[in-house]
Amino acid sequence: MSTPEVAKPNRGRSYAGRSSAERREARRAALIDAGISVFGRDGFRSATVKSICREAGLTERYFYESFANSEALFAAVYKSLIAAIEAEMLAAIEAEPADAEATARAGLRVYFGRMADPLIARIVLIEIFGISADIDRTYRAVTLNFARLTEELTARLFDVEAITAGADSRLLSMGLVGSTIHIAMYWHLNGYRESLDTVVESALRLYLAMAGNSAH
Repeated sequence: MSTPEVAKPNRGRSYAGRSSAERREARRAALIDAGISVFGRDGFRSATVKSICREAGLTERYFYESFANSEALFAAVYKSLIAAIEAEMLAAIEAEPADAEATARAGLRVYFGRMADPLIARIVLIEIFGISADIDRTYRAVTLNFARLTEELTARLFDVEAITAGADSRLLSMGLVGSTIHIAMYWHLNGYRESLDTVVESALRLYLAMAGNSAH
């Protein structure tokens, strides 16, 4: 009597060496890349599922495989861009020696370097506002997270005892984040007239001014 075959679990059909799950993830990534191009070029309100799929080289049915609507794609695009910027900033900061000014400059150069791309700048600085309450909550969460990152950075610039005397480090960090964002917005909307070096050094002055004589 022959031994019956044991059914193997279905892990997804493989095409050209890739499973269906891998192909689905590749399509999702292609849609996010297309979203950066379309949202950054046309704006959220002018973007359509059709134009995004055309940019990605996919049919519309593959859009709905990963995203419920264009707002869901926009949220994924925004989070993807912010995650990449944050990771690059952290890497740049950690690569610097224990020098407050050089560390701050490295982080700011990454941020403004990414904002120098008008597609990215339009998405994260302009289009993010006024889409929906859910997107607004996402923006606030991202801003708070950047404030935490800034708080860690400014800990290298501020004397802790000095900033806690009648001040709050989180509020100071939120102020720095807001100032940095508005410098980037002005730079973008003004057609990038100033050089990257000038923008970085201008923003850096805010950090150093708030640190005052307590930089270490």
